[in-house]
Amino acid sequence: MDYDVDVAVVGGGLAGISAAISAAKNGLSVIVLERGEHSGSKNVSGGRMYIHSLKTLLGDRYRDAPLELPIKKETFEIYTGNNKASFSFENKETENSYSILRSRFDAWFASEAENLGVPVSYSTLVSGIDREDGGLVVKSDRGDIRTPLVIESDGAAGFASRYLGIRKEKAFKMQPVKNLQENPDFMPKQFMVGVKEIVDKKPDADYGEAKTILGLSNGVKGGGFAYTNKDSTSIGLTLKLDSLEGHSEKAFDLIEDFREKLGIEGKLLEYSAHLIPFYRFETLPARYADNLMVTGDAAGFLINDGFTIRGMDNAIESGRLAGEAAKKITDSGDFKDTYIYEQMLENSFILKDMKAASRISTLFGNERTFDAYPKMMAGVLERMFTVTDNPRENIKSVLMDEIKKNNIGYYTLLQDMLKVI
Repeated sequence: MDYDVDVAVVGGGLAGISAAISAAKNGLSVIVLERGEHSGSKNVSGGRMYIHSLKTLLGDRYRDAPLELPIKKETFEIYTGNNKASFSFENKETENSYSILRSRFDAWFASEAENLGVPVSYSTLVSGIDREDGGLVVKSDRGDIRTPLVIESDGAAGFASRYLGIRKEKAFKMQPVKNLQENPDFMPKQFMVGVKEIVDKKPDADYGEAKTILGLSNGVKGGGFAYTNKDSTSIGLTLKLDSLEGHSEKAFDLIEDFREKLGIEGKLLEYSAHLIPFYRFETLPARYADNLMVTGDAAGFLINDGFTIRGMDNAIESGRLAGEAAKKITDSGDFKDTYIYEQMLENSFILKDMKAASRISTLFGNERTFDAYPKMMAGVLERMFTVTDNPRENIKSVLMDEIKKNNIGYYTLLQDMLKVI
């Protein structure tokens, strides 16, 4: 087969653009196929980026990126009924992560690839991928692309993998939420829905704050967040897809209620929703196959270790590694040998951090995390901060009583604690 390009990248988000930049820097011809009108148009805007991967990819060029505010304050808030518990950590010296607006950042990021000579084909819908003569034919509404290698960066649904029959859930079909559990091809337990809003509310400080919020998702498994930008505030909810089944409120209603409870007032600038992967290390989908490398959300590279929620740095790093692997594979002439990419992932922080966070990630899939434990904590704090005419209770007896009151078994509590530590 005569190839049109050395590498075809499906998806023009962070992982895809990173892969294109990396491959182009290694002397390969690349094309990016992006279904949106521009890079970032299909992404959920407003988020937080840990910038170490961006620095590795771009070097000093990262300083020109349209980042918002350096996150120097971390706040955790837990709500149960009328009770609220919170604590904060502040470090004025750190510039470990930034709030960003994805539509703005992604457009700039894509321009970095285009400056290297990479064509980005926008408004291009990939409709299938076939194998032919040892290579791949990527089919789209703008014509076919023949290539020996495809880097998949098309989001959590992983359509490219499904076209090639690599995912177990081959026949991916979006259905009404009430029907999801009846669709064995979808596996909703492995996805979340991210719902975000950008509000016209300027921060009080000249640095950013990231809030992690639990207890305001109206009974749906999930959590919330709020990030401060230069001239606005980003808020959002990440909701377990299987927990949404049969829920009376729509995603838009949930996020509006969330904003109202937080007391964040201002003009709504943007609303968006997005499918997010929710895999443990042991359940990650296939990351490579003959002629194919899978990156970012399509590979399930989202990490939640209880302190940090990371997807963007993993996307950029996995894209960078895929671009470098593409060069090694091309030089070897064996385009089926994409295990090279897997080996690079195993040596990177991505899979190591995914594995380290695996046990604690199971806590975000059970009811205790979102119901019993917050109620227990609120009950303990309320009783310890209350003074009456009755004899003062000691912390041990209060804790034991609240554990019993919330129907938490001691063995279960011990198991969950061990997952955290």
